[in-house]
Amino acid sequence: MSQAKQNRFEKKAKNILKYLKSDIRYDQNFLPRPFFIEITGSPASGKTTTITELDKFFRRMGFRVYRPQEGAEVIRHVSRSTPLYNIRTGLYALEMLIDLSNSHKYDLVIFDRSIFDTYAWMMYWHDKGHIPESHKKYNQNFFLQNFWVDNMDAVYFMVCDVEETMRRELRIALSDKLGETTNPETVKKLADRYKRAYEELSPRYKQLRLIDTAKMNEKEMVEYVASMTLDALEKKATERRRQNV
Repeated sequence: MSQAKQNRFEKKAKNILKYLKSDIRYDQNFLPRPFFIEITGSPASGKTTTITELDKFFRRMGFRVYRPQEGAEVIRHVSRSTPLYNIRTGLYALEMLIDLSNSHKYDLVIFDRSIFDTYAWMMYWHDKGHIPESHKKYNQNFFLQNFWVDNMDAVYFMVCDVEETMRRELRIALSDKLGETTNPETVKKLADRYKRAYEELSPRYKQLRLIDTAKMNEKEMVEYVASMTLDALEKKATERRRQNV
């Protein structure tokens, strides 16, 4: 290719890029990234109900909301009997978190389990003797890197005691046959594990909240989480506006 032709190509490309690459399109301060929420926790603690109502509320208020499918509903080719399963579901959520953090497609993203959930599951596999302490910490630290964890604006660990959990699980069930993670012994272990994860992480990550829903009805639970979410996002929005003044 002649130098003249190459220069002509480059000039045309630069003119096109000049049209596209404006501050409005590329500047994260001008067009902020979406807010990110993660809701995780033990069975029947109200996660799905809360996510559904938050999604509905914000969409009706005019927000562009994305509610990704939970990793457990997507990752079905990896056996659940291995730590690799929870690493894979964590990577599924992490990929979206990274990609969406660098785009302006949505205003709000609500994860049904994400990177903090993976932290708790590494505790589970270590407790069962499937991974050594060193591997547990390595995987936990990977998922809690500041590159992406700082973009999590609100994270809720929702738990419920065994008695209320079983009542909720069997309330409209077609069978009283219990699942692998919905028997009383496992439910208690899971709730305790999320509480322990919260105790370990909350001093470092101020966006975390632990919510015990055992004594809440659905309306109280949703209103409580919605109030905290609005307060947290309003605070973030105010801080960003001040930084951009």
